[in-house]
Amino acid sequence: MTTLLRSERARRGLRASDLAREIGVHPMSILRWERRERLPGPVHIHALARVLELEPARIAGFFDDVREAAPSAAPAGHRGHGLRPLRLRAGVAVTTIAAALDVPASTVYNWEAGRVRIPEVRLPGLAAILGLTPAGLAAGLASPVLVNHRPDAPPSPLRRLRHRSRLSQSRVAALAGIDRRSLGAWERGEAEPPLAALRRLGRVYGVPVSAVARAAGVTPPRLLDRRQWQPGDLPAVLRTLRQWTGLTQGELAARCGCSVAAVRGWEAGRAEPGARLLAGLERALSLPSGALDATRSGSAQRAENTHAMRDR
Repeated sequence: MTTLLRSERARRGLRASDLAREIGVHPMSILRWERRERLPGPVHIHALARVLELEPARIAGFFDDVREAAPSAAPAGHRGHGLRPLRLRAGVAVTTIAAALDVPASTVYNWEAGRVRIPEVRLPGLAAILGLTPAGLAAGLASPVLVNHRPDAPPSPLRRLRHRSRLSQSRVAALAGIDRRSLGAWERGEAEPPLAALRRLGRVYGVPVSAVARAAGVTPPRLLDRRQWQPGDLPAVLRTLRQWTGLTQGELAARCGCSVAAVRGWEAGRAEPGARLLAGLERALSLPSGALDATRSGSAQRAENTHAMRDR
């Protein structure tokens, strides 16, 4: 039977190992959670919610439903998943609780991890240590929350772009020929991907390079703004527009009907295209007619005007 965790993981194209890597656990833990053989703690519930883009309450409720549906009688005592947040909020150490209740520290750790239930008889003493009433402690144990934990930020635009493609980080890294750890750092905003990586990601996701750049928070170069163009900027403008459109020199040459050597010469500033090829470049780069005229050098414009006068 497909469970909530398994269906949500599959819907995002994640393997158990991918999800385990995202939240920092062993893949077997993911499989056991999906089979409902183990229960994740509050930290892992929030981590699962972040990666799967679900509400933490929905994941916690998924496991609560399993317990309620179990045919066997509910075991005595209280689940201790909410104990650690309450203890941290009260500023009490595990050893303090263990000494006050005359139990080993390992028992308190087992309560917090949910491996052993907290006996009902221990509730009053534990509540007194934490500065709570027994009823307040029972309520806190039933509704675990993270304490002193910064809420998880929503998925970054770059990660959402990958999720929309239903690809795992490992798969994207393999398709784009990049390091998976680098991709993770880019998605977390810890580093800025280079242009070559943006172009590869654009091909994998099937979107323009500019869309990947916006998602990654990369500031586009000045020359993408036509208002910044000056006479003599044609080589740099052509190179920038071609790269950020995701075209190779050969692809641009094929689109405007010229040789690769010609494109290479224009980008190097060794020559400038004539009027016909300039119009072809504008069409290939989706520019308005005449947009590149402002980037031509003054000598080229004067030569063009001279030829026009002679033709008359």
